[in-house]
Amino acid sequence: MADDAIIQKRTMADEVAAVLRSRILSGRLVAGEPIRQEHVAKELGVSRIPLREALSQLAAEGFVTLVAHKGAVVSPLSAEEVEELFELREVLEDKLLTRAIPRLTSADFAALDKLIDDSMGPDGLKRWGELNWRLHETMYLPADRPVTMKLLRRVHDNIDRYLRLEVALSQAGRARGYREHRALVDACRARDVEAARKLLAEHIGTTAANLIASLKAQHS
Repeated sequence: MADDAIIQKRTMADEVAAVLRSRILSGRLVAGEPIRQEHVAKELGVSRIPLREALSQLAAEGFVTLVAHKGAVVSPLSAEEVEELFELREVLEDKLLTRAIPRLTSADFAALDKLIDDSMGPDGLKRWGELNWRLHETMYLPADRPVTMKLLRRVHDNIDRYLRLEVALSQAGRARGYREHRALVDACRARDVEAARKLLAEHIGTTAANLIASLKAQHS
């Protein structure tokens, strides 16, 4: 019975973390906003214990900052953090892409083509973060590196809240993303590993540069 209780408590904390993470990613909770723990606990129908565990988890992921005597606040946006996150992206994704390209199947390419097209559809702007992750996930899963994929998912989750606030989500930015994703998938389809690696590095670098410039402009 005790073991069941522990499992249930952990599951509840994970569910609360998922709700709060989604609100941060969607912009419902903005940088610097305090998490009103009493209100959230009452709204979600949970006790303070799983809520505190959820906030500790989100703090470890970089979504919130725990402040003494004040509780938790949504972490501020940082150009330095963007730079580091995208550096991690490039290292992880380059290795995954290189390993995955020879293993990609016709079914994988059909799925990638659909995700690229969906990103320019009527719901593409609203679903940008989800579609972007699913495209990269589909491209890298054949590499068969689950631990690296788990690390990469955490990096993408942290990046997503920046993408929602940056001009990359404008129509012009989406068009650029479409072209870059299409060129990358075409290089993979041709099994041209070096061309694909170069396109991936340029794609990640351009997106990072735009985000950093946008954040520095906001701060100034």
